[in-house]
Amino acid sequence: MSFSRILLCVDGEPHTATACARALDLARDGAALDALYVVDPYLKKFTTEIYAANRDECRAHLDRSLAAEGEAALAAFVAQAQAAGISAGRLLQYGEPEEVIPQLVASGGYDLVVLGGKRFSGRYERWTSRDLPGRLDGKFAVPVLLCRV
Repeated sequence: MSFSRILLCVDGEPHTATACARALDLARDGAALDALYVVDPYLKKFTTEIYAANRDECRAHLDRSLAAEGEAALAAFVAQAQAAGISAGRLLQYGEPEEVIPQLVASGGYDLVVLGGKRFSGRYERWTSRDLPGRLDGKFAVPVLLCRV
């Protein structure tokens, strides 16, 4: 099976390295490849507990830091793709990943989603994780390649 447009979800974590490699392998057949990093507002909810005078600056700093982390993850993947002779687009979006990713897949004409995930050793570990692949389950009308390591 060949694909024409592939969306790779990156987060800069080690467990996504396999997903990156698989997406590059699939893109060698001529598919367009875009890497997506979603700046998740989840961490910002904890800043509402800061009652200091500089709370707004703290929230702005967190936004800048998360965006910089995303840009770094995207830059690292694009460099990896260029080293492999593959052109890759880079997308930085803001919002809840389980909402942003399906919307982008539907509107962007992607026919494959590739993402990485951690293996869990038990229920507690799965429960305390935000488990994005689990939250995305059933939200796509296209195939999903999940690379759990």
